[in-house]
Amino acid sequence: MTRSRAIFLGVILWQFALSAGSVRAAEDAGLPGEYLNYTGYRALGMGRAYTALADGPDALCWNPAGLGYLRPNTISMTHTRTMEEFNLDSIFYAQPVFKKGAFGVGYIRQDSGRLIMTDDLNRAMGRYSDVQETAVMGYGVSIINKRSSKKLLHRLAIGSTIKYSRQSLYNVKAGGWGLDAGILAKLKYNLSLGIRVQNLVAPTLKYETASDKFPRSVVMGLALTLWGGQVIAAVDAGQALGVTQKLKCNIGAEGTLWKILKLRAGYDLSNRESIFGFGYTFGRSEAAYAANVTAEGPTQNAGFSYEFGGFPVTITANPEVFSPVGLKKSTTFTVKINPATRIYSWTLYIKDQDGNVARSFRGNGSPPGELTWDGSTQGGSMVAASSYIYTMEVTNAEGKKETTPSQVIRVVYGTPLDRL
Repeated sequence: MTRSRAIFLGVILWQFALSAGSVRAAEDAGLPGEYLNYTGYRALGMGRAYTALADGPDALCWNPAGLGYLRPNTISMTHTRTMEEFNLDSIFYAQPVFKKGAFGVGYIRQDSGRLIMTDDLNRAMGRYSDVQETAVMGYGVSIINKRSSKKLLHRLAIGSTIKYSRQSLYNVKAGGWGLDAGILAKLKYNLSLGIRVQNLVAPTLKYETASDKFPRSVVMGLALTLWGGQVIAAVDAGQALGVTQKLKCNIGAEGTLWKILKLRAGYDLSNRESIFGFGYTFGRSEAAYAANVTAEGPTQNAGFSYEFGGFPVTITANPEVFSPVGLKKSTTFTVKINPATRIYSWTLYIKDQDGNVARSFRGNGSPPGELTWDGSTQGGSMVAASSYIYTMEVTNAEGKKETTPSQVIRVVYGTPLDRL
């Protein structure tokens, strides 16, 4: 990361951190099922502005359409300790079905601990606990994958989550089924748009004399990715239907330093709540922490995720726009390989928009970590200024072939350009 980019990232995160003094507890915490909006360490670290970013197993709660973009098998765990000494724990697992989306399962549990029970005169009469828990199962699939610089929509995924929620309060128990749905679109200019309908089918917990129904809500999110994913900014806006609640708005940011350190910050505008966090990646794992600080005390979150198996190879190009006669004369393909995968051969295809191969690279065994293309064809001449689609096809030792999702790079001529 260049010095200017590091300064830019620092300014973003510092602005979020400055607002920490005005933090207060979330006003919506008392709504039925609201604890489901406090899962996943990455979402929490980014101030819960996550609808347009959810692409891991925690997408089960944030936007099930994100499962359609999942590549490796992933398990994720988060533990939250609130200022009221409540414990909120979640565990998610998601597994892709190649070219057919991914499914996931999860479990969320909020435990109040032992609370003091009092009579009408506020005299202690013993203790009780309030346990709320939800089991979720979901599926997401990408239904459009046409990456082209001329199209606004590059990819589109849809998904849904079935859930069963239950509450145990003192010696009373109640449970009910529900359904969430979501859409997640990858657009031009490194933009993502997400829409989720939470409690499209709302769980209703029926007690002997009353019932609690989870409120239906609609949330829209927008995310912008810069510098090959080194900086991400996101915003969510949502409204609960049928209950008295003002419009909720959340903003968040994530930056990556030295490819291993994640810095996160967020702000809940409706509740004036600030959050900051960080994550450390090692291999295919990440350990993370996030917190908000209030006058009453901190709410702290710790999380861990691990990726394994799944699709054997991922490939990205940087920069995505280059000019053979400009300042950025070539692009570099970065290849990441599942270390447990044995690859027999590989081929990188670079095709024009008509599907004709402009250039290819191939080899036996595992592909190298980086490949550079200067815009030349197989015969040595330069390609025309246009958008090109690249994919990598790999063959394993058993002869099974898989191809990475299509992605786009662009070759320009004329004025030397340095574009993000």
